Amino acid sequence: MADEVDKTVAAAPAANRKKCILITSAVVIVVAVAAALGGYFGTRNKSSSSSSSSSSSGNSSSTATALPLVTGQLIGYYGQNAIANGVDIKNGTNSRVTPVADYQGSLASYCKTGYYNTINLAFLNLFGGGNNHFQITFGSSSVASYGGTYVYSGNGTQSNAAYVVQNFENLGADITTCQSLNVKIVLSLGGDKSSPYTWVTGDGVAYANLFYNVFLEGTAGPVRPFGSGVVLDGIELDIERNDDPTVWNAEMINFITTLRKLSSKTQIAKYKVVPQCYLGLIGKDASVGDVIAATGNLVNYLIVQYYNNPQCSYPFGFNFGNWTTLFPGSIILGLAGDWTSAISGGFLEPGPLQAVYDMVKSNSQFGGISVYDVSSSNPPAYSWNVSDYANPPLSTYSETLRNVLNGQIVGSGYPAQGAQENNLNLRTSCGGTWVYANSNCSLATCDASASTCPTNYQCFSFLEKTC
Repeated sequence: MADEVDKTVAAAPAANRKKCILITSAVVIVVAVAAALGGYFGTRNKSSSSSSSSSSSGNSSSTATALPLVTGQLIGYYGQNAIANGVDIKNGTNSRVTPVADYQGSLASYCKTGYYNTINLAFLNLFGGGNNHFQITFGSSSVASYGGTYVYSGNGTQSNAAYVVQNFENLGADITTCQSLNVKIVLSLGGDKSSPYTWVTGDGVAYANLFYNVFLEGTAGPVRPFGSGVVLDGIELDIERNDDPTVWNAEMINFITTLRKLSSKTQIAKYKVVPQCYLGLIGKDASVGDVIAATGNLVNYLIVQYYNNPQCSYPFGFNFGNWTTLFPGSIILGLAGDWTSAISGGFLEPGPLQAVYDMVKSNSQFGGISVYDVSSSNPPAYSWNVSDYANPPLSTYSETLRNVLNGQIVGSGYPAQGAQENNLNLRTSCGGTWVYANSNCSLATCDASASTCPTNYQCFSFLEKTC
């Protein structure tokens, strides 16, 4: 994440780093903890405090006419099997083995929970380069009859093995089941910073036409990966880098405008849990800020990632209000499904979740919540936390998210966002995850720039606190 200040960048583990560990890049970025809180969500204050002006007040000042606002949406991410990402809350990356029987279930099984309005398939991670090729890559799945990697070479013919074709068509049958249950299915393009997507001149129009005919209601596509009768409900861009702004911005704008002209009913979600919530000194997302400004009236909603970005997340600088001035439509809060899916912090347990919801619920632009991912936020996944490390309870986090969106009280004891800490007095320590490192004063200090932590650990930064 470019152009960030007041934080330490911890080097990612080297070999065997799984893509599903983080939706963001392989670079882990952390910032200081508000000293008055005595650690991340460590001190509960039951007294009411006023939220900051950047948290929930005000709507967009943009003059663009946005699409109709949405409300109460719960969006889940499916495909990367985050439950099996290998992160142990205490011991870090590559330190936990998940039984195959506990891997992500079928797509239809999550739709049948009744929690989700939309499920995003993650990811179509390879595209661009001027030749219309693409690749869909899903993580390991316990569903033997579908999943894997689908490759289209751009030459107009089907070149996948028969079993791959059948697997994706089996997944397509579950897509149809979900849609029959009024759950929309959206395909997420991109992924993290290391995914091999790119944009060259002409790609925007070309890929809008291709994806319209391959995944949406167009009928001129050379292939239909999920089956000839399966029509997805939308396309989402998860663009987490910008290698050449002169070209990339123009092509992303062309992609969105062309797709909207082709299909007025297609749900276009811009930048899945991207843009990151951090706005930096430039006051916009460094990768897609200009695209947001140019196409804000053409997309259905924006999902802003509020985890692995503590500097702009509750309780350090939750900046929902800033985003409403940059985008005229509905804004979804992108949340993690568990501490092990938010290595650098930001997972909202029920108390903080309630505090954040109370801050934004009255804002007309608050559209709902997304969770990465469904495998880590539903049983048989566990709710990994510091206090119950040895015997964690089963996760019911997606149910909790649905309940809070339905107006139920799911937690208490946490104040609204306070003033952001400006004078940073940093301490550092090694740890497996940010939350575990913050809760243990005995962990070794470290130098993030020198990668001084043991294998599987990372160097995290916090405001100095009394231990």
